[in-house]
Amino acid sequence: MPDNTGIYASFSLEPVEQTFLTEKEGRPIFADKEFVRIFIAGDKHTEVYREVTDNDKQRFADAYKRFKDGAAAREQLTGTPLAQWPYLKPSQIKELEAVNIYTVEQLAALSDTAKQKIGMGANELTAAARAYLATAENSSAASAFAAENERLKDEVSRLQAQMKEMAARFEALESESGSKSRGRAAA
Repeated sequence: MPDNTGIYASFSLEPVEQTFLTEKEGRPIFADKEFVRIFIAGDKHTEVYREVTDNDKQRFADAYKRFKDGAAAREQLTGTPLAQWPYLKPSQIKELEAVNIYTVEQLAALSDTAKQKIGMGANELTAAARAYLATAENSSAASAFAAENERLKDEVSRLQAQMKEMAARFEALESESGSKSRGRAAA
């Protein structure tokens, strides 16, 4: 195992946009991925930041274990992170995360009991989250129609080009056969 003297690692969960789901849903969809920041004490110019590898998990096992102990609540979440929703202030995001609410979807689905833990304004927040998701769902359909429309336009353009090519070939064949038949008539 390599000598880690003076080398430190800090693990974190970062939202990574899921392009396919974002296009499908018409709103930003993110999944949490584990990242590691490796740095050397006293050297502010050397730093590695990347997605965690199995080697990182083994090399910095103690730091990774501490990270995993604190990150269990978020581990399997997918959806729109609260930080990606412009409706909330940073202080509201921290307050919601303190009660294990990390995504807009979780906020929209809160029970009345959970709303009581949030306190005043909880009904407004959940209603805004539901409205955001409903709007995104509607825009998802619009995005799908727009994509289909573009695909059909491309297909029409391709077919029109094919028709022009066929018409040009047909004309060439007609003029070729017309000159042959005139040549036979003269003979």
